[in-house]
Amino acid sequence: MELTYESVTKWFDGYFEACNKNQGPIETVRNLRKFFTDDFQFNMYTPPPWLEPPLSREGLLMTFVHPGMHEALVPHYYAIDLQRLIVVVQFQLEFVDENAGTVWPPLQASAHYHLVPDDALGLKVKEIKYWTETSKGDLSGLFEVWGACKDKALTGLANDYFATGPAV
Repeated sequence: MELTYESVTKWFDGYFEACNKNQGPIETVRNLRKFFTDDFQFNMYTPPPWLEPPLSREGLLMTFVHPGMHEALVPHYYAIDLQRLIVVVQFQLEFVDENAGTVWPPLQASAHYHLVPDDALGLKVKEIKYWTETSKGDLSGLFEVWGACKDKALTGLANDYFATGPAV
């Protein structure tokens, strides 16, 4: 992949499209793994109380597991440093509880993506430094619904594993 503003923008557009399409069920979240290096690190500087950064690639992917809750990542702009392979993205987060129809006020976020070249995908994310707006509107219930959706998915996965796994 030739590193140009246009090619990096196109890569990020595809990345955000994949995030929006694949977050939720654990079966589709794993499709996002390919975007991150094996030694990936996620540093969130405004984490909710239950999140303790830094997170590994798998730790970040777990934050995308929440079937029944849709989390839309809507990028507003990219600031691209081609020499250092750093892209700063300002975007909006929109959360909807698909079961109850609850819509929370959108949040603004900013992330610094540190990239490395990748033969297969063009680029991979090695590190994200991330900030989220914390004082916007009424977010009551958001993290409770998020956690409940995640717990339900993981319990279902564990039950399926125990039901079909090899006997000891």
